[in-house]
Amino acid sequence: MKKLFVLALAVVLTLSLTATVSAATFDPYISGRITWSYVESDHKDYDGNPVHLDYSGIKLLLKGKVTHEETGTWGAIGAKIDGWPNDEGGLNGPNAIYDFGINNIGGSNFSIWYSNWENENMNRGQGRIHDSAPAKYHEDFLFDRDMANVIGIDYITDKLAVNFGYVPDDNALGNNDFQIAFTYNFDGGKVHAGYWNSILNGVEAKEYIIGGEVKTSFGTIKADYLSLDLDSSIYGGGDLAQVAVAFDDLKFDVTFVYDNKYKFKTDGGYGYQIRYTGFDNITLAYRAFEADEKADESENFTDFYIGYKYGIFETRLGYGTVGEGKDNDRLYASVYISFW
Repeated sequence: MKKLFVLALAVVLTLSLTATVSAATFDPYISGRITWSYVESDHKDYDGNPVHLDYSGIKLLLKGKVTHEETGTWGAIGAKIDGWPNDEGGLNGPNAIYDFGINNIGGSNFSIWYSNWENENMNRGQGRIHDSAPAKYHEDFLFDRDMANVIGIDYITDKLAVNFGYVPDDNALGNNDFQIAFTYNFDGGKVHAGYWNSILNGVEAKEYIIGGEVKTSFGTIKADYLSLDLDSSIYGGGDLAQVAVAFDDLKFDVTFVYDNKYKFKTDGGYGYQIRYTGFDNITLAYRAFEADEKADESENFTDFYIGYKYGIFETRLGYGTVGEGKDNDRLYASVYISFW
């Protein structure tokens, strides 16, 4: 049944892409980012290497896309240089990438497509704040399990978005990676959920999220619950709850995270962020995470920064700590340039 499903999808895509492209439009595209940081610290990860390349990098995407409006068929090819450089300054790539699909099949709300490199349509939830890096300017989603070599099916209306991804190639356990997510919009807010099944650290992994947000008289309240289940006797996974309250008129927000072995794997912990954006082009933020058990103290951190947007640059000057003990302070300056 699984092979018939994949074959049927392949036939639909192949037949559609053989249609004439005489009325097609070509859309070339270039995007990327540059990030850089200078860290002054006696901590072992930074001592003697202030421009620490694990926390600086470049991402470059070159892509051309052709679209046939009448049939909704499209295809894109390109190259990507991606990821953070290693300590020797090397980069990952370039890698050849391609996508193709059909939008709004037969005038419906369904679209189907294939990507050999990335499908981000299932991302859901707030930005994750439980990781800290001097050049980490834009948080990943809490539910962020991008898949490659994936068939995507999307159903989109004004109220509802459902996104499904399926990898036809068997993984190392002989199964097929897949995930599904939805968002439902209602007056004054929305709810969302997502589920992912794949391999993590060599074992079967399942992760799901449920959450939403609601508008109030003073601002916005967001809440998410994220759970990871690993088929492992060493670390079976964990979960966390994240709640954010934004006072929109005051340009002030507070986020609290309760961690139950998702970040701190021994006995969990907690974290929070306080942020103010009321000044023109200036952000003031403080973020801290602390484990409940000493075994996880190396994952502790604090981070206070002043962010300033200057032209094409987003910049930060920050001070904080990494782990616990002697020589764990760090002072940093960083910059981010976006081409997206």
